[in-house]
Amino acid sequence: MSSLIFTLKSAPAQRIDCSPLTSDLLADKVVSDIAAIELVIGNGTERVDSLFEVSGDDVTDIKFVNSTDKLDFIGRNMTSGTINVEGNVGGYLGLFLDGGEIEVNGNTGVYTACEMKSGQIKVNGNAGDFVGGARPGYKNGMTGGTVIITGNSGDRTGDHMRRGMILIEGDAGDYCAGRMISGTIAVLGDVGAHLGYGMKRGTVLLTQTPSKGLGANFNDCGSHTLAFLPLLFNSFKKLDSTFSSVESFSRVQRYAGDLGGIGMGEILVKI
Repeated sequence: MSSLIFTLKSAPAQRIDCSPLTSDLLADKVVSDIAAIELVIGNGTERVDSLFEVSGDDVTDIKFVNSTDKLDFIGRNMTSGTINVEGNVGGYLGLFLDGGEIEVNGNTGVYTACEMKSGQIKVNGNAGDFVGGARPGYKNGMTGGTVIITGNSGDRTGDHMRRGMILIEGDAGDYCAGRMISGTIAVLGDVGAHLGYGMKRGTVLLTQTPSKGLGANFNDCGSHTLAFLPLLFNSFKKLDSTFSSVESFSRVQRYAGDLGGIGMGEILVKI
């Protein structure tokens, strides 16, 4: 068996809902059946084979080639298998992901890993706003799994995040960890304004002091040596990420907040 490959024929004018193209929904289907699936594009539908060249037959190993930012909902509700994307993708990558792995060699749109439950997403590029967040009107964002972003993430990374881990090798935008309920966010680069706004619990780990500083809603708790940090860094070693080679440290400046709420979140800055 060989990878099931969807090669986009041409750049679409309208957005395409790719949620039917996962290993769960394609199980037991032959290539002719897959080619005949109707995908929502704009306010209509088109067959898969009118949009993509389809080759291969292994539905547990799916690849998108020549992808653009018009491809939305890739990996929605996936529970197993792998998806590899060559190019950019649109919004809601890995929505409700509950297992398996997704890797994108390009940039992603808004709501990457939205309400993700388990599995792993790796973005070899930049990610849009609301990474690991909740859908508009909902209160629980990411509840498990691991997200790795080798570039920068947009605003409101980890918004309403409840569990899981987001690792950002570049910079994070404004309101990172905003309204965060629990979980871990680590950033090797800089972070934007209003870090941890409305944060309830959880941990933000930084290797440098934010250039825009911390707001008055976080209390400086002084310097600490935290024994769990070397264990956390040791867990990074199994990941395909720059974090796997980051030198471990345990000495940090600890800030607690958001004091406008229950104030049980923490921001740890390497010293």
